[in-house]
Amino acid sequence: MSFKIDFHVHTKNSKDAFGSLEEISFYAKRRGINSVVISDHEKFTIDKVQEIDGVFFIPAIEIRTFAGHMVCVYPKVQFDVRRAYSDPVKFIHGAGGYAVWAHPYDLFFFKKGRNLLKPDAIEVYNSASFPFRSSSNKALKLAELLNLPKVAGSDAHLPKNVGLCYVEVKSDSVSGAITEVFKGRGVPYGQAWSIIDSFQLNALRMMRIVNNFI
Repeated sequence: MSFKIDFHVHTKNSKDAFGSLEEISFYAKRRGINSVVISDHEKFTIDKVQEIDGVFFIPAIEIRTFAGHMVCVYPKVQFDVRRAYSDPVKFIHGAGGYAVWAHPYDLFFFKKGRNLLKPDAIEVYNSASFPFRSSSNKALKLAELLNLPKVAGSDAHLPKNVGLCYVEVKSDSVSGAITEVFKGRGVPYGQAWSIIDSFQLNALRMMRIVNNFI
């Protein structure tokens, strides 16, 4: 079976994102994506693989670290994200998950420290990473330099952006597909958000802020 996995998706459980699992499933299917990694900011939204209308949802979490953002993919147990700041890979491995360095060259999130990190994979395509082409090329070179597997995620904060970036891999199961990706056997694909989508997201964020004050 061919799995197309978007490795970086947010739900309304992230303060700056929108959409339910059901909405994400709807848009994922429209793009031919059959697996989605739910990586909300600093929060564990789901704790096990679940299926909604033919789309598999894989647990993860995006955390802030001394070297930028990291995504812990498919952890077996939850952990205190605040304690993981200075040694994220150790905590992620302790939780039984895979450590992915997210958008390592995004201008808004870039932090030095790549010589101090030993993640399990590099996110080489991230739809929200700016500038997309330059940051993607640098991330690809970093993955090659460190001889690490490549993953890709839409970083969708709106359900309609799910599937803009994904990894394709063959396996008999979801867990097997994840294992294959982190063995370097997945093929990443990606494209950036549109400018219109960025404006819409920012408008919705402003409306949420205003409504919280009302």
